[in-house]
Amino acid sequence: MKWKKHFFSALLLLLLWYFRTWFHGLVMLFYKNPVIIEVVLLTLIIHYGILKRSTNLARPRPIINDASKQTVGYTNYAFWLSLLIFIALLIPGIFLAQFASGVHIAGNIEYRLRDTLPESTLGLRLMPYSVAERYAKDSLQLSQYKLGTENISIVNDRLHWTFPLKPDGLIITFTKQNRGVVAVDATTQARNTTHFMVDLAIGEGMQLRDNLYWNIWKNRYFVDTDDPFYIITDNGEEILTVVGAINYSFHFRWGVFYTVPNFAGVFVIDSAGKIEFLSPEEALEHPDLAGNRIFPENLARIYVDAYQYHLGLANKLFIHEDQIKIQDAPNVDSTVNKQPYLMETVEGLKWFISAEPYGASHGIFKLFLVDARTGEIEIYELPPTETLTGPVRAIDYVRRANPVVSWDRFDSVEPLPFIRDQVLYWKLTVIPTDAAGIAYQVFINSETNDIVELTSDEEVIAFLHGKYEEKVRQSEELKSDDEIIASIKAKIRELEELLEQLGN
Repeated sequence: MKWKKHFFSALLLLLLWYFRTWFHGLVMLFYKNPVIIEVVLLTLIIHYGILKRSTNLARPRPIINDASKQTVGYTNYAFWLSLLIFIALLIPGIFLAQFASGVHIAGNIEYRLRDTLPESTLGLRLMPYSVAERYAKDSLQLSQYKLGTENISIVNDRLHWTFPLKPDGLIITFTKQNRGVVAVDATTQARNTTHFMVDLAIGEGMQLRDNLYWNIWKNRYFVDTDDPFYIITDNGEEILTVVGAINYSFHFRWGVFYTVPNFAGVFVIDSAGKIEFLSPEEALEHPDLAGNRIFPENLARIYVDAYQYHLGLANKLFIHEDQIKIQDAPNVDSTVNKQPYLMETVEGLKWFISAEPYGASHGIFKLFLVDARTGEIEIYELPPTETLTGPVRAIDYVRRANPVVSWDRFDSVEPLPFIRDQVLYWKLTVIPTDAAGIAYQVFINSETNDIVELTSDEEVIAFLHGKYEEKVRQSEELKSDDEIIASIKAKIRELEELLEQLGN
C-alpha cells in the first residue's frame, strides 16, 4: 500500500508542477511579500516553543453546558492566542515592509533634475482610450472574437492604440488562435482603424498550452509582467507581442524582510510562438524594438511614487517636506487609463507623471519624466512661488468655460501634458459618455488658465506649432475689413436713396 501512497503523491506533485502557472498569482503573493512567511514562522515558534509548553495552555479546556452539565466541546487557548499573535505581527509587518521598500527605492534610484521640459509637439496624441476602444469594437466583423488588453505603442512610426483579437467563448479558446491586432491611430481625431490579420500561435485569452502567460511563466516563473503591447513589422505580415518583466530582490530592514521590484527585461514573442527573453541592454539593441517603448509602465509609476520617501520614513509619515502625491483625474477613463501617460517628445518616448504636493492642493508640484526605453527618471521642479494648475483642476476649468454643455452627456478625459515654448498645457478631450466620437480638444494654459477649444486636427497642429494664434488674428483682421466694406456699401445705398429723393 505504501507504493500506492508514494505513487499518488508523486503524481500530485507532477500535476502541480505541470499546472504551476495557474498558481502563479498565489505563489507571487508570498514571494513578493516574504514578511508573511516571516510572520508565519515566528508564530509557529511562539506557538510550539512557548505556548504549547505552558501547562495552562497546552491542553484544550472543556466547554460545559450549563443546563446539562455535559461537555460540548473544547477551547484551544494556545491556538486562539497564536492566531491573535499572527494578526498582531502581520498587520504592522506588512506596513513596515511597504515602507522599507519605498525607502530603499528612493535611496537607490537617481532622480535627476532638469531645467526645461522637452517639447511634445511630435506624434500628437489626440485619440483617448475610450474612443479608440469604441472605434475598434465598431470595426470588428469577426463573430468569434473580442478585443483583448489595450495598450499604446509605435506602429508605422505613429502612436497607435492596439487591441489583440482573442477568441470569444470557452470552447473557442481551446480551438482558435488570436486573429491579429486592431490598431487605432492615436494621432488623429478621425476614425483610422487597421486590422492586421496574422494568426498568433501564442496569445492572451487562448487555452491551454498556447496561452500567453502559460508560456511566459514556464520560461521565467518568479517575475511579474506588464500589460502586453504589439509591434507590427514586415509591412504588417508579422506581429510581435512584447511583455515587460519585473523581478524582485530581497532585503532586510527594521526587522522585516521585503522585496524591491526591478526591470528584468522583456519577452518578445513572434507570431509563430517563438519566445525570446531580452535583458534591458539587449532590448535597447533589438532592431524590432528600435524607437519603441521598453520600460514597464507599472514600474515607472512605482519608482515615481517612491519619491515620497526620499527624505526618510519620518518625513513621509509626519513632516511631509517635499512630499508628492500622484493624483489621477476623476473621469470615465480613470479606472483603466491612469498615469503615467506615454508621450512622444523631441527626446523620444517619455512616461509623463504629474505630482501634486502632499495635502489638499491640486496644483502642480513636480513633473516626472521617465524614459520609456532606459527608465531614466528626471524631475522638472516648479518654484514654490509659481502656481500651475494641475490636471484635476483643469477639468473643472473646462466645464466652467462651457456651462451650456450638458455634462451628464459629455465628459472630459485624459488630461495629457503638452509643452509648447516651455509653457505647460493640459490637453483634454471632450467626448460623449458613450465614447462614440470626439467633440473637441481643449488646451488649458497651466499658468493663466486660458482655454483654447479646437475641433480639427489642423487647428491642433497649428496651435502646437504656435501658428493658431496667428491664423485667428488674420481671421479677425479679415473680418474687420469685411465689416468696413459692408459699412461703406451701406453708406453708398443711403446716398443713392437720398439722391433719388432729391431728384423727385
